[in-house]
Amino acid sequence: MTFIKKSCKKLTNNLVGGRSLHIVFYYPKKLPVKEYGGVERAVVWLIKGLSELGHKITFIGPEGSSVARAKNVFVPFVDVKVPAPDAIKKLIPKDSDIIHFNNDSLFENNYGLPSIVTVYGTVSNMKGLDARYCFISGAQKKYWGGQEQNPVVHIGLDQSEYIYRKEKDDYFLFLSRVDWDVKGVDWAISAANKAGVRLIIAGNVHNIKFVNSYWRGYLKKQLSDRIHYVGPVGGELKAMLLAKARALIFPTRWCEAFGIVTIEALASGTPVITTHNGAMPEIIEHAKTGFLCKDVNEMTVAIKNIGSLKAEDCLESVNEKFNHLRMAKDYTKLYVNLLERQK
Repeated sequence: MTFIKKSCKKLTNNLVGGRSLHIVFYYPKKLPVKEYGGVERAVVWLIKGLSELGHKITFIGPEGSSVARAKNVFVPFVDVKVPAPDAIKKLIPKDSDIIHFNNDSLFENNYGLPSIVTVYGTVSNMKGLDARYCFISGAQKKYWGGQEQNPVVHIGLDQSEYIYRKEKDDYFLFLSRVDWDVKGVDWAISAANKAGVRLIIAGNVHNIKFVNSYWRGYLKKQLSDRIHYVGPVGGELKAMLLAKARALIFPTRWCEAFGIVTIEALASGTPVITTHNGAMPEIIEHAKTGFLCKDVNEMTVAIKNIGSLKAEDCLESVNEKFNHLRMAKDYTKLYVNLLERQK
């Protein structure tokens, strides 16, 4: 990790005329978040990484935000994905080089300086995006219909927020939104039951209709001495659940744009049992940092073979490919390339 940091600083010191950059971030929700909010954590990790590389950061967002390593500037509104230029131009410092937006919207307005947009979702109705638009996985880029000029930067996390642990307890973990059927909580339950192992289910429930139908009609009946639902988790409790689990079961059944929880598990030394969908093959190395499965039966076999995987390999994967400094370095290159093109 020290080598990565030194390398990035060397690169940064030779960016534009021998100076670091002043990067403005706009995000429509209050940061940071305590529990659910993968995109929000990714933005905070990126800001930290860029700051550690020597860049100056201004964060523009709703009142109450407190992003470390950035100057926080507040707007008098919340959840405005595409702000009017007049609403934020006056808040942008005059020495700023570039503004970075982070959401799945079109930004066609002129904000008075070059911009880059990272899209995080899996939406297939935005075609012909120019080179300012960046994806978080190759699978997401393909699904969106991204072109060659659209870059891909994998998310990287801050390892200091997680607990690395070799010794595991006797449970497997499902950690995602349980009210979203594409996340596959039913597959996780079926595989755990077939393998005869303990499963802890953790995650948010936002959809009331789901609670009144699918949850009460099916999932609640599956709970037992071995299958537990503990509700939403965050902070130290979440970190400990990830660190102690024998594996994360993440049976995503759609084009998963990234799946931040998978790298959170790897950072904890915990392998991932997942599917071939979306970005999973880009993140999980089959039979080394987890297992890529096509159905519940293969997941059941993976559960039984989880002892063949090493915690060290999981952590190494994060250190090499999914850490916040690597992400910051990749975005720095994008910023510089954009600024060079607009000279």
